[in-house]
Amino acid sequence: MKKIFLFFLLLLFCFQAPFARAHSLWLNIDNNQPKVGQAVQIEIGWGHKFPKDELISEEFMNQVYALNSKGEKISLKKISPSRFEFMPKTPGIYKILANIKPGFLSKTTEGYKLQPKKGLQNVVSCFRFDMRAKAFIFVGDSKKMPDQCIGDPLEITPLKNSKLLKEGDIFPVKVTFDEKALPNVDVRASYAGFSDQPNTYAYSTKTNEEGVARIKILKKGKWVVNVLHEVPYPDPEECDKYRYNYCFTFEVK
Repeated sequence: MKKIFLFFLLLLFCFQAPFARAHSLWLNIDNNQPKVGQAVQIEIGWGHKFPKDELISEEFMNQVYALNSKGEKISLKKISPSRFEFMPKTPGIYKILANIKPGFLSKTTEGYKLQPKKGLQNVVSCFRFDMRAKAFIFVGDSKKMPDQCIGDPLEITPLKNSKLLKEGDIFPVKVTFDEKALPNVDVRASYAGFSDQPNTYAYSTKTNEEGVARIKILKKGKWVVNVLHEVPYPDPEECDKYRYNYCFTFEVK
């Protein structure tokens, strides 16, 4: 099992040239506007092509859970390593959140190692990765968005209720890092069916000085918004940089 995990984790990064756009983690929700007591199927998206690409290994996953409007954590029913079920018991807006186990990846002249630079020979580069995903489920007629920022290191927060979006609308989102606005960062968005090519997006923009990006809704359907951000690692003897990747998914009906 450890060998399988190592193989898949190395695939995460090794086939990127350069490393700029590695795998992403996202959430596919089959019905984001269910009734109370109606089961919602949640699929873990993984890879380079939204909405379907690769099956994620169970060894990757760290947490998959829901938060209600009060910020209370709710466990999901696990169907398989990549599928979960959520059954809302009360009306409200629920956040669905997922993240993989963070770790180090070092590139050496002999290959890739799942560890920091310390103790390794002939290290070319090293980064510590952090990948997370967010989506919303709307139960009932609630239109007022709850306090959305959950404190992830890198986070995408919608500034407009995605349930109300229509084709042609502008969708503002705020990107934060360590809970502070992140200006001038690339924001990429795409909808299901736009392309079958990896790392290909329908819309690209940047955040302004307030960390806000405005995305044009080009078409109805399921959408993903992706942000990749890198910062120097505090101890260069241990690693070179942190790499954060965040995806927010929603549907325009």
